[in-house]
Amino acid sequence: MEFDENKKLEVEISETEFVENRVNEKRRRGKRSFDFLDVAIVPVVLGVFVSLGFLFANIFKATSAIDAVSSLSAFFTNL
Repeated sequence: MEFDENKKLEVEISETEFVENRVNEKRRRGKRSFDFLDVAIVPVVLGVFVSLGFLFANIFKATSAIDAVSSLSAFFTNL
């Protein structure tokens, strides 16, 4: 099997036609319309912020409790 380096390639140029098919496209009323996901994001965001608030409150409470215990131990050692 021989390979011919001088073999010429045939070039074919064709036009590409893009076809757009819109089936059951939702019609939007006005500039804004709300989906289920748009409405559901509000309680999720509120839940995240509330849970983060409880997390930070517990962290600060724990650090203040540790400070209180260390100050009590220092108080009892001074007696």
